[in-house]
Amino acid sequence: MGLFKQMKDLRNVAAQAPGMVAQAQQTAAAAQAYAAQQHAAYGATGYTAANAFGAPVNTGIAADDPRLAPIAGVDLVMYARISKAASQEGLNVDGLLLKAQSFGVPAEAWQEAAAGWPQRMRGDTQLAVHYGNVFGQV
Repeated sequence: MGLFKQMKDLRNVAAQAPGMVAQAQQTAAAAQAYAAQQHAAYGATGYTAANAFGAPVNTGIAADDPRLAPIAGVDLVMYARISKAASQEGLNVDGLLLKAQSFGVPAEAWQEAAAGWPQRMRGDTQLAVHYGNVFGQV
C-alpha cells in the first residue's frame, strides 16, 4: 500500500510542477524588478541598492531571520538551486522531480517547499528580493 501512495504523491507533484516553476520564475522577476526600482530611487544618493550589472541588493535579512527557516527541510538556497536548474534546463515535470531528488530532496518535501516558499514570499518584498539575490548567485 505504501508504494501506491508514493506513486500517487509523485503523480500529484508531477502535475503541480509546471505551476511551481512558473511561480518561482515570477517571484525572481518581481525581486529583480524591485531591485531595479530601488536602484533608480536610491542609486544616485549613495545608497547601494544595486548596480547596473544586477549586483545583489542589501536586503538587511540576517542569516538567523525566522523567515529563512527551511520548509520541509528545504532552505531558501536549495529551493533557488532547484528552481533555477528547472528554468535553465527546461526541465519537464519528471526532470524537476529528479533534479530535486538529485539534491537529496524527497518528492513530498519538494512539493511542500515548492508551495511554501512562494507563499512565504508573497507580500514580503524584502524576502522576495533576498530570494532574487540567492537565485542570481546559485
